[in-house]
Amino acid sequence: MDAYRELQQFGHFDQLGLKLLFKLMREEVRRFPVLEPGSGWTEDSVWDLVQRFFVAKGLQVTAAVLAQTADLPSMERYLRRSIRNFLVSEARKTPVGSVRRKIEDLLAATSKFEQVPSGTPGAGRWQLVGAQFAPYAGELRPLVAAAYSVPGVHAVRWSGERRAPLASDDSLVAILEAVFSAATGSLEVAALTWIFLQRFAAAAEYADATLDQTAFDLAVAPFEDRPDVLVEVGERAQEVFAQLSPSQRALLPHLNKSAGDQMQVLGVGRTQAYEAAKKLKAVLSELVPDDDLRENVMLEVLRLCLVNP
Repeated sequence: MDAYRELQQFGHFDQLGLKLLFKLMREEVRRFPVLEPGSGWTEDSVWDLVQRFFVAKGLQVTAAVLAQTADLPSMERYLRRSIRNFLVSEARKTPVGSVRRKIEDLLAATSKFEQVPSGTPGAGRWQLVGAQFAPYAGELRPLVAAAYSVPGVHAVRWSGERRAPLASDDSLVAILEAVFSAATGSLEVAALTWIFLQRFAAAAEYADATLDQTAFDLAVAPFEDRPDVLVEVGERAQEVFAQLSPSQRALLPHLNKSAGDQMQVLGVGRTQAYEAAKKLKAVLSELVPDDDLRENVMLEVLRLCLVNP
């Protein structure tokens, strides 16, 4: 008996299912060094995460696995996605995750910044609006100096036991401008986060602020220099593609087109086309986690749909 048959028989996770959760959690936590305890990943610390995951997602995951998977491999794929989404959420709650989320919010809300468009070197990175520079590939220390050079940075003060703030939004935007100007190139959010952690050391615990340089260099390297990322994007895209129906694969390249285009592709009426597009968007939202690789995975899924009509 395997974990899938055990779940089908008992209707809940038992010994084999919990062992499978532990195995997948132990593999996935390696992608999230910000969550690593000071003593490293021990068996007890991984089990603690498994327990937290099951408390938060157990009922939902159990029902979904019973309804949506057909064997052990498909069960593993679903659980791995669910665990990865959970860990992304947990990472965002840490001091480093809080800083990163603040930077992402400012970049998205400020008209001075834009993402490098798809098909352009550095696609997905951020830059000053209208900039036409190559992705920044230099040392980050000079950019930290640029962050420190911004005058009149106003700290936000409050009372109570709340996490120490960085500074006012205006000051943070000014620092981002200075960093981009010094870089004369586009930057990953991961690089900006590291720079801000050096500029505002009180915003993160010491263990978070002193990231392992080798791991950090890999994290901010351009995608074309990261075979590990390319392999992961390909694997995740293949998993998503395999779970789409033939009609969904045909519809995906036309998902953002007019209802008339979707009706023609599917050979159905307006109402059915609308429902099919709505369902496909919901499926993609479930299958593709909202993380740094989402855009790249979606582009690869789109490519697979186009070359495998």
